[in-house]
Amino acid sequence: MKRLLIIVLAAVALVATAFIAPYLAEDPGHVQLEIGSWRIEMSVLVLVGAVLLVWIALSVLVGLFRLPSRVIRKAREHRSRRQLEKGFLALTEGDWPAAERALQKSLRYRDSTAGYLAAARAAQGRGDNSGRDRWLEHADSRFGHRHFVTGLARARLLAAEGRSEEAIALLEKLHLKKPRHEGVLRLLLENYQDLGRWRDLRLLTPALRRAGVVDRERATELTVLAARRELDASSDIDQLESSWKELPRKLRGRRELVSAYARRAADLGRTARASGLLEHHLAGDPDDELLSLYASSDEGELTHRIKQCEKWLESHPDHIGLQQTLGLLYLDDRQYDRARDCLERVVRERPNSRAYAALGRVLDRAGKLEAAAQCYRNALRLRDGRGAEPLPPPSEPV
Repeated sequence: MKRLLIIVLAAVALVATAFIAPYLAEDPGHVQLEIGSWRIEMSVLVLVGAVLLVWIALSVLVGLFRLPSRVIRKAREHRSRRQLEKGFLALTEGDWPAAERALQKSLRYRDSTAGYLAAARAAQGRGDNSGRDRWLEHADSRFGHRHFVTGLARARLLAAEGRSEEAIALLEKLHLKKPRHEGVLRLLLENYQDLGRWRDLRLLTPALRRAGVVDRERATELTVLAARRELDASSDIDQLESSWKELPRKLRGRRELVSAYARRAADLGRTARASGLLEHHLAGDPDDELLSLYASSDEGELTHRIKQCEKWLESHPDHIGLQQTLGLLYLDDRQYDRARDCLERVVRERPNSRAYAALGRVLDRAGKLEAAAQCYRNALRLRDGRGAEPLPPPSEPV
């Protein structure tokens, strides 16, 4: 910028000289200076030339006077850059002591925020937390207050050390300052996942989407994952109900979350809480996963669920998932003949481990021990990824 200004001024001076030269050629002007008994007379051109010569001479003298300090400063800057590069290379290699020594030498010659932050990383790498904090304070002192960049570096170092709670507390403050900062959002995402803070992660996904950290599809996946984990982590039925009601209506309509809610309610021994929700989603299009959950019933709800499945079966007579659910409910209700009819159809058309195990119980109850044993073996074979073997013919003596 300074060189450009000098060039512009020189060009203006040349243009001005060319413009006034004809006039000065006709009348060069006359300048007279009196200093005590001395009188100096000269033309205007001579005066201008003398002033320029004096200015050039003074500039040369000042330049010569400043030359040693400039040489020393450039030498220091060169050493600083060399040590800074050496420190960064050592930091990349994981040689923490060498990195901190090189960075410390670099910072003696010239302050650098990047150097202070790198030195803090090196200090933490060799286990010197007090040294790390001291370097971070030096970085803050360059701005006169705690700066966003040093705050982010501090949070990153805390997270790397496994102090995720402290890192999150700091990151949440930084997030309030810059809601769309990708570095802050990514660190919050990682630390929320590490600590299992699924509710916070779910609430963070809109900000991740707005900042472009994730696309729409990935944001939806994260939201559903966080909601499912949040439901799975419920310690009692009241917490489960609270977490479910807090979910947006659109999320509560997703089958994978309905399944997660019903499964957790069953784990907590409160299957009745999910009955209405399951029935609402099964009424239109029976889903095998939801039917599997519907088959696990409290004794007091068996009759109601059996009637409901029989009603659905009228609309979907060939639905194997419904047949299996009815078979399991009949078995729990001790309606063994009906259970056998349903389960035998299931193992013929879509054999699976749960159906074979339930059919084995029915046959065991009926005294068909060989067939029951084969059902149990088939259940284990299917669970191990092998194929089922045929059951003994009904007429074969046991």
